[in-house]
Amino acid sequence: MNKNIIDKKSRAIENKDVIDLTTKNEDWKYVPLQSDINNLELGENTNLENTDGFHVNTNGNTFNINHEVDGIVFTDLVDIDTPVIDESIKRPVDKFLFQQLTRATGGFRIDVNDDIVDYFKINFESEQNTIPYIGINVNKNKSARFFINFSDLVKSNIYPLIELYLDVNSNLELIIQVTSTHEINLINSLYAKLEKDSSLSIHTVITGGVFSRSRIDIDLIGNGSNFNIDGVYFGENKQVHDNRVFVNHLGQNTTSNMQTKGVLGDESTSIFTGTIHIAEGATKTESHQENRNILLSKKASAQSVPNMEILCDDVICGHGSSVGPIDENLYHYVMSRGINKEKAEKLLIKGFFNEVINKNSWDIINSEVSTNLIKKYNNVLERSKNG
Repeated sequence: MNKNIIDKKSRAIENKDVIDLTTKNEDWKYVPLQSDINNLELGENTNLENTDGFHVNTNGNTFNINHEVDGIVFTDLVDIDTPVIDESIKRPVDKFLFQQLTRATGGFRIDVNDDIVDYFKINFESEQNTIPYIGINVNKNKSARFFINFSDLVKSNIYPLIELYLDVNSNLELIIQVTSTHEINLINSLYAKLEKDSSLSIHTVITGGVFSRSRIDIDLIGNGSNFNIDGVYFGENKQVHDNRVFVNHLGQNTTSNMQTKGVLGDESTSIFTGTIHIAEGATKTESHQENRNILLSKKASAQSVPNMEILCDDVICGHGSSVGPIDENLYHYVMSRGINKEKAEKLLIKGFFNEVINKNSWDIINSEVSTNLIKKYNNVLERSKNG
């Protein structure tokens, strides 16, 4: 384990000093806690496959670079000599994050030294439980795109720790896709620190696993820095999709925008907690968050909890959330064109998601995501007919 990835405020903490997680913990409300959450059960290193179309394959312990790209430098976790994030500002260190920081099973640091125009693709696989570390440092005035994929080669529980540092006037676009059809838990923690005039965009697709959870903390410390996150999720059977995004506006003239949409069928559940914190002196901030959910059955549920903490004047903020079935008026509008209710529902769901996935930034995965979402809908529909 390389101590250089450990946040300064975690160094003085010992495992015995970190309180065990329970559902009374504010950050873990509404979710079923797995039995080993306070002492994660990890496995041994396993064989690593190479997958066509990806630059890097990793199993959470070791990694293979299939295609090198000029301007991207990899450092193995054990060889990292300077942390990507020296110290977080508002991110709380709970028992789960402490385990990620101190028990990472493997991983790497990536330094972006030149502009990377095409997406650099990283594919995860796992046969045994792991805590992989990914640190991405985008240097001053540089831009890059990364795609991190958790699909069917992920067959066991995985707990990724992702850290992003964006230097002055840098830009990072990141896609995180969770589509594994195996009955696994995927719980990640992502922390990003943005300097002056830097910009981070994260696009998320969450349809896989039995329990998926993403905790994202963003510190906009530099004046003029910008953060955007948009994402889609679909729950079926008894899946739980838990998304928590915390944006801390600390510099002036900073902006952030959140837009996430989900559909829940069968007995699935989603949780969205979005918190916007605007610090004293963080004037000229503009921040918005939106979370929309469609429930396809009476047993499906969604929790949508937008929050704002505003400690200064001269800011623009807004939030919106909704949970419920498709509006009957929309059904009538579509069906008045001679379309039956089942096809109308499918069209309305496609339109619901298209507001997100039809953006230009989704081009490389738009078709795959659209197909996957409709497949999930068809699964739910088939079960409702046979139920």
